[in-house]
Amino acid sequence: MQTVKAVILKSLPYSEQQQIMHAYSAERGYMQFITPMALFKRKNNHAVQCMQIVEIEYYPNERGGLHKLKSVSSLVNTSSIYFDVYKMNIALLWGEILDLTLRHSDPNEALFEYIRYSVEYLNTSREDIANFNLLFLFRLSKLMGFGIDNDSYRPDHVFNINDGCFYPTSTPENYCTGPHSAKIIHELCTTPLDSLKNIPLNQQSRKILLDIALLFLGFHLNLDFNTKSIRVIREIFS
Repeated sequence: MQTVKAVILKSLPYSEQQQIMHAYSAERGYMQFITPMALFKRKNNHAVQCMQIVEIEYYPNERGGLHKLKSVSSLVNTSSIYFDVYKMNIALLWGEILDLTLRHSDPNEALFEYIRYSVEYLNTSREDIANFNLLFLFRLSKLMGFGIDNDSYRPDHVFNINDGCFYPTSTPENYCTGPHSAKIIHELCTTPLDSLKNIPLNQQSRKILLDIALLFLGFHLNLDFNTKSIRVIREIFS
C-alpha cells in the first residue's frame, strides 16, 4: 500500500458497485483509481468531492492504469465550497479543465501547491470569487510552461494567444483579443490578490475572458475544451 497527497479532479461511475476517480498527486502526477461505490455514499464523507485536497491510500497497479483505492481522508476543510453554489460551480469547472490539461502529467510540486493554495483561497474568500476564477486560469499557464509575457504589455496593445505576448493593435495577426480584454488579462496576471476586487468586470466581460482563457490553454495544450460538461458549466457563468 502507498500514500499520496492529491487533489480530486473528477469521479465517474464504472459499474453499480464501483467508480473511477481521477486525481492529481504531488508525488506521482496524474492518477486514476478504482474505488467501491460505498466509499462515495458513506454518511459525513466530505473527502470525495471535486477539487478536494486529500490523502489517498491505495494499492498500486505496477502495470499502469487503474490503482485500487483503499481510503481517502481530507487534508483541508473546504466545506465552504460545497455549501456555496457559485463556488461549487467554479470547482466543477476547474476539475473538468484540470482533468483534461493534467492527463499524463508528471509530478510538479509548484503546480500542485498552486492548485492547493487556490482551492484554499476559493474556500475562505467571501469576495472577488468571479475574478479569482479567471486569475486562476490565466496564471495556470505559467506552471505548465507557456506563461503569458506580462513584460510585453503596453496600453492599447492586444493579446495574442499564439505566443502569449501583447502587441500593438496594428499587428495583422489572427487569434488576437481586443485592447480592453488585453488590459484585463494583464491585470489578472499581475494584480495582488488583495486588489483583485478593483478590477471592474461585468458578467458579459467575464464570459468573454473565460472563453479567451480556455482558448489560450486549449491552443497550447492541443486540447478541445468544447466538451459537454464544460459547455454546461460555462453557461452558468453567462
